[in-house]
Amino acid sequence: MTVSYALSVSSARYSAFLRLLRKWKGSVVKAVWAELLVWICLYAMISTIIFWVIPIEYRTALNKEATRLDNLLGILDIKFMLGFFVTIVVDRWKTILQNISFIETVALSVSTIIRGTDDNARLSRRSIIRYLVLSQAMVYRDISMRVRRRFPTMKSLMEAGFIFENELHELEQTETGYNKYWVPINWCNSIVWRMQDQKYIEAPVSTNNVLNNIRDFRTQLENLCKFDWVPIPIAYPQIVFLAVRIHFFFTLFTRQYIPTETEEFLWYRCIPLIPATSFFLYLGWMKVAEALLNPFGEDDDDFEGNWVIDKNIKTGMQIVDQSHAECPILNIDQFSDPKFGPMYPSILLEHPHVLQGSAADVVIPESEKTKMVHVDSKTSVGSTSDKDPISIRRRFRRLSSRLKLGRSESQPHTKTQQSVKSPGGESTHSAFSNLQFVTEENEDQGLDLRIDMESPKKP
Repeated sequence: MTVSYALSVSSARYSAFLRLLRKWKGSVVKAVWAELLVWICLYAMISTIIFWVIPIEYRTALNKEATRLDNLLGILDIKFMLGFFVTIVVDRWKTILQNISFIETVALSVSTIIRGTDDNARLSRRSIIRYLVLSQAMVYRDISMRVRRRFPTMKSLMEAGFIFENELHELEQTETGYNKYWVPINWCNSIVWRMQDQKYIEAPVSTNNVLNNIRDFRTQLENLCKFDWVPIPIAYPQIVFLAVRIHFFFTLFTRQYIPTETEEFLWYRCIPLIPATSFFLYLGWMKVAEALLNPFGEDDDDFEGNWVIDKNIKTGMQIVDQSHAECPILNIDQFSDPKFGPMYPSILLEHPHVLQGSAADVVIPESEKTKMVHVDSKTSVGSTSDKDPISIRRRFRRLSSRLKLGRSESQPHTKTQQSVKSPGGESTHSAFSNLQFVTEENEDQGLDLRIDMESPKKP
């Protein structure tokens, strides 16, 4: 089962890191300590050989060679390879997590749509849930070692109550050269169709809703099978894991303290503090990728498929059977009172922080408030500062539409389209024969702005 530590880091305090270090199960120390101990022992052995076996006159040449190899070791960029690999593995792990199927969505739709309290409706709802969990158990026992140990054979599923003997016989009689995960799903669809035919489902759209939820449940199981069948190409984890171990194998020689005959011996330089820390961090980083490669394995942080199966069968049966068509007595809640306010324990004196915009409390001084004016849409707001604001207002006020009060008798009444002169000089056609755009040149302050609502007379 995954190791939960969310409560330990619920607040970002200085002690949160210490609380994490105290956890042993699933920790990086548990994953790395054995290999780190072996590396330190090998480092000490090589250091002992250098001091007690190699003559002092050869140490100068040995020191130069170790320095040269250490510089060449930088060509092996394990940071890039390991970081890119961990990113791929974490994305894959997140997708697998999102495809772990819970039964609540299907069970709620089955319980709501398939109505009825008789034995036929009740048995149909329970059978749908049992078949779905049976299909899930069949998938999980093929991709998870923990589930496989619990259900080594299909007979063990029958003993656990997920399938009856006649159903197991029918499942085995289904001739196919591939897996049979789809058979229980097909049984579920048949039951739903039978419920509609027997009028336990009122509308075809409701049937479609249940079938879609069953389809989504099956699709998530299919995705888990795909991730298990087609892992990351084996060459990639091989080269990454090999590169990390080769790198720190060479550091056993290149990071040694080799004093020459002209140097003073300093005992504290024999302690591999920095090399051991680097080994611990990089190997711990790699162990993260190893643990996430197969989250349905048997590591401390792997997913617990057995718990998912137990939860789904128990919760699903509770929803479609014991809790079917149940609802408590309805009461008038206290939130209906307009004067009702939020309530908190008396120990929590501070009210929760209000979520609002960052500029919501800013008060604009009266000296900065100005009158609203129209702005040319073709011109930026900043460019209008050089113009006279009064001219802008006048210009847009004079662009209002006017209708002439009279019509020329010589103008034929059948004419419905006229050329209209726009302020920019373009001629357009309008269905309003009396419409004219007014500019500063043709403005007549004596004309009244009004619309002739009389219908045109027929000729």
